[in-house]
Amino acid sequence: MKDLIDKLLAALPLYSRQMTALLLNPKKYILEQELESDSALQQALTFLAVSFGIAFIAQIPFIPSGQDKELVFGFLAIISALIFILNVALLILAWKIVGGKLAWRKLLVATCYFSSGSTLLSLAFCLLGEGCFKLLDPVLYQQTLNGIPLDSGELFHSAGYVTLLIFAGVAFSAVYFWIFVIWGAYRQLMQLNKLRSAVALFFFTVFSPFLILTQMLLAYVILPANGTPPVPSEVIGQWQAGTQKEMNGFRTNYSATYSFSAPQFRMIPAGDFKIQEILSTDNGKCSMTRTTNESGWVVVHGSEITLTPYFGYQLFKDDCSGKSWSSEVKLSKIEYQYKINQQPTGWTLCMSGRYGQFCLLPKP
Repeated sequence: MKDLIDKLLAALPLYSRQMTALLLNPKKYILEQELESDSALQQALTFLAVSFGIAFIAQIPFIPSGQDKELVFGFLAIISALIFILNVALLILAWKIVGGKLAWRKLLVATCYFSSGSTLLSLAFCLLGEGCFKLLDPVLYQQTLNGIPLDSGELFHSAGYVTLLIFAGVAFSAVYFWIFVIWGAYRQLMQLNKLRSAVALFFFTVFSPFLILTQMLLAYVILPANGTPPVPSEVIGQWQAGTQKEMNGFRTNYSATYSFSAPQFRMIPAGDFKIQEILSTDNGKCSMTRTTNESGWVVVHGSEITLTPYFGYQLFKDDCSGKSWSSEVKLSKIEYQYKINQQPTGWTLCMSGRYGQFCLLPKP
């Protein structure tokens, strides 16, 4: 990482002058370049690489501490190279449809510079959004950075998160404004009139969002997860508890089963949990049973276990009247302090929260 920073610092003076000229007048800057010279492509690729390096270094403070930054850099470089190739392919297709005279070297050189410009524009707004999120709501920001799933209502009530979304929208708009500004340079390179250029721009604008979605998907799937697993192996599995009480001729049985599993999908940095609670009351003649089921995400940090449900319902069965019905469960995130006790008689998982403490045994 130090070598990368040293190389970027050495290239920064020339790069700064070039980027300033590009941003101030992109069309003029490109058309003044000797796009078909032997060194043009090498210089353009170097310019693109420096832009990517600067973008990555600028985002280092926002990378979770548990991740290997050099490994993340390698994965991001692969993803960015693939998206760049797909972007060039989409440009070629757009111009070929309208009859453009394809000079692949010119198009490739121009795209290196233009992609660098859009990268820095979007990066500037995204970093502003991240910074505002961290400043306005540091607790929620840290939770999202650590991959803790949160209720959508909690997120959208956060001024920091809403500000982040606003800046993300501005970044998206800035990229497409940049495409509109530089499109005239492509038109002159392709030697086409404005009508055909407009058709090519429409085609590219319609299909380019799929490249952004592809980039996001690849980042979720390929990037390494945080070094700390969301669910420790000692917690994974099924745990159960149960009680029986009898009073005034009524017998009450309660049982609970908690299931914790490792992440099923890379894009969701959290494990899964399922809870089933059964409460049955019997008066000696008939019984009434309430079964509660919840499912959601589980994340463990230190001694704290966080359950964020996304689905839940209750089933009621009244044998006395012969009726059955169901209802929804009001979902809310719950945080517990947990401890696993290893005793000669067996293990127990004890969790304490706002309503007290309860302990579970491993399910056979």
